[in-house]
Amino acid sequence: MATPPSRRTLRLPPTQASGKAASKDDIYERIYEAVVEHRLLPGTKLSEERVAELFAVSRTQVRGVLQRLAVEQLVTLIPNRGAFVTTPSAEEAHDVLEVRRTLEPAVVRRLIARIAAGKANTAVKQLRALVKREQQAHASGDRRAAVRLSGEFHVLLAQLSGSAIMTRMLRELTPLTCLAILTFDAPTGAACPNDEHTELLDAIEAGDADAAVALMDEHLHHIEKSLNLDAEAAPEIDLAEALLG
Repeated sequence: MATPPSRRTLRLPPTQASGKAASKDDIYERIYEAVVEHRLLPGTKLSEERVAELFAVSRTQVRGVLQRLAVEQLVTLIPNRGAFVTTPSAEEAHDVLEVRRTLEPAVVRRLIARIAAGKANTAVKQLRALVKREQQAHASGDRRAAVRLSGEFHVLLAQLSGSAIMTRMLRELTPLTCLAILTFDAPTGAACPNDEHTELLDAIEAGDADAAVALMDEHLHHIEKSLNLDAEAAPEIDLAEALLG
């Protein structure tokens, strides 16, 4: 992964720690969600000391979380400098979307087959409920929720397809996609257009696998085409606000 520039090193204003010790899983989920909701930007320094203070845990616990995130490529560990939210290269951003274009058509085909076989009778209902929440978030201007629900839609597709492996892969690819968007697009850019989610869901409900696959491919192409390779570096942010806000 690309080395983050020093100008993105985080300023750490004095804030009060949460006061309650968190588990490694808690810390991992907080960082994961902060990336998915576009609150943690590429290049942000994740100081072991600061994260430990915020979650009332030891630096050893934080180090374990950061190593896990590094394995998933959400964090880049740089010797003698520390841990940074990963800044993907243009090639890596393209690779993430290319993998998704290979994986997600298979997800929708599998899901449609499960629905036809009577093995996922509530799938469409669950997906429509999620899309409705996403639309409500857009309408109310709650961008964080809209972005998070947009990612959850794709993960839920995989879950409902019945494949644990596809679900795990989508859960890992979702924040990587967010990092690509944040690196090569303005942080205020929109989440997935929810009307495209609705169109995709209509094709799934109709049992039209070919149409659903075409819509998914087009949807992912739209995301990649929105990337701006000349985007400016992300501004410094408040780590406490990003993780605990």
